[in-house]
Amino acid sequence: MYRQRNRFLFILLCTLLLCSSAQATILQISVQDSTDNSTIPHATVFLNGENYARTNNYGQVFLNHSGLQDQLIRVSMTGYNDWEQLVAKNETSVFANLSRKSITLNVSLYDSDSLGLVSGARVIIYAENMTQANLTDVSGSATFDVNANSQYSIGITAQNYQPRNGIIDMGTENTDAQYWLLPSNRFSFVIKDKTGMAALPDAEVYIDTVLAGKTDARGVLTIPVTRGKVYTIEIKKPGYQTLTESRAISETDAFYSGALPKAAVGAFIYSFDENHVPVNGTDIYINGTLSGTTNQFGRSNFPNLVSGSYSVEVRKTGYETVNRTIVITNQGEDYIFAMPFENADLTLFVQEKDQKIVPDALIIINGNSAGFTDDHGQYSTKVRFNTLYNITAIKDTYQTSSVQKQFAQGNATASVTLIMEKSLDWGLITLIVIGAIGVLMLFAAIRMSGHRKRRHILRRNDL
Repeated sequence: MYRQRNRFLFILLCTLLLCSSAQATILQISVQDSTDNSTIPHATVFLNGENYARTNNYGQVFLNHSGLQDQLIRVSMTGYNDWEQLVAKNETSVFANLSRKSITLNVSLYDSDSLGLVSGARVIIYAENMTQANLTDVSGSATFDVNANSQYSIGITAQNYQPRNGIIDMGTENTDAQYWLLPSNRFSFVIKDKTGMAALPDAEVYIDTVLAGKTDARGVLTIPVTRGKVYTIEIKKPGYQTLTESRAISETDAFYSGALPKAAVGAFIYSFDENHVPVNGTDIYINGTLSGTTNQFGRSNFPNLVSGSYSVEVRKTGYETVNRTIVITNQGEDYIFAMPFENADLTLFVQEKDQKIVPDALIIINGNSAGFTDDHGQYSTKVRFNTLYNITAIKDTYQTSSVQKQFAQGNATASVTLIMEKSLDWGLITLIVIGAIGVLMLFAAIRMSGHRKRRHILRRNDL
């Protein structure tokens, strides 16, 4: 047993000696940008053709190998050229410097007013230790070979245009960049409504009495203007006062700003009743304020109103109040308000002379059937002041009853009583007369018959 234990210890010692002779090697791979030496995280590292790992946030990968043979390392990253190297077996660190891929930057230039291409413009791009310049061709384009994942400054100059500068961040693909160029003689007119400072479209702009154009929906007109001169500027629009000004346009002026006050166009407001008769003394409220009263012709003049929309209310006792929004656009327009007469509640009572109610009587108002009285001999309706009404009640066995009535202002309710008398029953009278005539005729016949009989008896006695 002692011999077996010694033999085991001998074998274990030999194993440890063999393992120590094949010690493992750790290789640190650092990946960085060859342009600025910045670390590149998330780059893919291949070991002997196989995908091994991705670099960490510090651009590093640690490779643990036996140290018995050289290692083929390849590093790949989007936007960079691949890096590949055979690293000696005893190396413990290596730097993979990735060079950026060459891609294309295409710059296109356009006239901001005409949208046309701008050829012959000078385009310069520059970065650290690099500057490139080119002229745009007939298609308004200039092309450059640049590095991926790089930032470039760009400067653009063209004859008769304002210079343009900017920054371009290149990604990993070919890039098209488009720029608008503003003509150097470009000048804008910005016109607003003075009341609310809202944009004023379709305003006419005259320069030295010549129409230069009209403002767009933004209230803007942009035209070429020669700078360094004095111009007479006129801004016109219907419904607004004309703005006139002499102004020098210098090299530093970009736009002219003007605000037009509205011109007073005035308006006439008329009030008529339902019969088209002018209503004198009607109060006119404009936007909630009492602004005038109609005269004997039903008219009121408001000469100081400017173009725009107004809330108008007309009022007079005995008439219904009328509200309406009017839109004033032209000089001295007429606005007519029809004022219905105010209504009153009318109750009709239909009864006999002894005040006995008459239900189901037909009520006719101004020739039109209105309805029937209820079980209480009443009929309710609405009538208007200052209007003449012909009211009639009709029912079988009664004589027709009529009344003419006009209702004055000041009474919200009114009542009218119609008295109906029983009519004669001509049918019954006719029967009575016929019966009486029959009785008389019968009586006469009997008399005549008795007279003949007596005469016959006398002749027999004589015999």
